Formats: sequence, C-alpha cells, structure tokens
Amino acid sequence: MRVLRTLALLAAISLTGCATELKKAQSDLAEISDLLPGRYNNVAQANEDAKAGRDLHTAVQLDIIRIEMPMLSDYVFYAQETAAEGQRRIVTQRLLSFDALDDGSVVEHVYNFAEPARWRDGHLNPGLFTGMMFRDTQPLSGCDLRWKKEGSKFLAQNSRETCRVSSPALGTVKVDMRGELDPERLAWAEVSYNVAGKVVQGHAGEPFNRFERGGSP
Repeated sequence: MRVLRTLALLAAISLTGCATELKKAQSDLAEISDLLPGRYNNVAQANEDAKAGRDLHTAVQLDIIRIEMPMLSDYVFYAQETAAEGQRRIVTQRLLSFDALDDGSVVEHVYNFAEPARWRDGHLNPGLFTGMMFRDTQPLSGCDLRWKKEGSKFLAQNSRETCRVSSPALGTVKVDMRGELDPERLAWAEVSYNVAGKVVQGHAGEPFNRFERGGSP
C-alpha cells in the first residue's frame, strides 16, 4: 500500500510539473503572437553589406499577419516576403502555425502553398483565407522549430538533419532554420545544404536576415 501511495504521489508531482511547464509555454506563445505580426525590412543590413563590399543580404520587406485557421492551430500567421525596392516581386509566401507543448517550449510548423498565387498579398486581405482547406497547404515535414525564451528575446531552431526539402532548382537539400524575436526586431535564417554538406542557398557565415519594424501592412 505504501508503494502505491508513493507511486501516486510521484505521478501527481509529475502532472503538476507538466501543467506548470505547459502554462509557461502558453504564456510564451501569447507573447510571441503579440510580437510577431507587423511589417519589417532589412534595408539597413543590406546597405551595410553594400558599403562593406559584401554580397550577403538582399533588401527585402516582410509582412506578417495573424489569420483565423483553426484547422491548423489557434495561432496561425501569414508571412509574405517581397523585394524592398520592387514590392511586386514576391520572394516567399508561407503559413506559420504555433502550439504550446507541455515541456515548456513552443513549436512552430512551417507551410508552403500548393498554389501561391491564390494567396498573394493576403496580408492586405485576411478574408482571402476564409475558404482555405488543408490541401491548399504543403507542410515542411521535419522542419518544425522549437522556440525558447532567453531574457527578453525568443530564440528558435529546427533540426537540419530532419528538415529535407526538394525543389527543381536545388534538388533535395537539408535546411537549417533559426529565428530570433524581440519587441523591436525579428531575425530569420534559412540556409540550405546539399548532400555533400555544401551551402547552396543562404550564407552560413552570417545566416540571418535582420529585420527591423517599419510600419504596418
């Protein structure tokens, strides 16, 4: 009987610990959802590269809005990246969904679109996503990022070994994704490696596009 009581006590302690960690993750997720939306650009970074004679980062604008997509999560965002000087040229379009985990972390799932043109400029027309179905998305399997808070900043990292993406231009590559988020800035890194471990897209030395907030979508 004493053994059973001990086991029950340990189970209760474990459940309490899980509940505490989940509440922490939920609090972090609420903060991320407040910080993430907005309009960003990395023009200052691109200009610094140009002045130093480095061809590392192209000036881009990034718009992120929160949308209603309960089939994916309670926290879903549309992100559209365009050339800063020619905003009709779209660089990327993605959906990002977030969930709180009972280990205290926040997980981010990344999705491409089956037909990107259908959702173009969705940040200007959130109602566009009302009729979206799961088949309209293409999840990047194995590419989930885990978010953790360190001080006033959130840091994210995926697993390069499990994140394998195929494209007509690059073939099958392993992709290293990282993120940093605080009240003033968002940094995003995405570097692709071929089977030999050579960088084929992005910059391993300074992988981050360092965005600063610059107005509203």
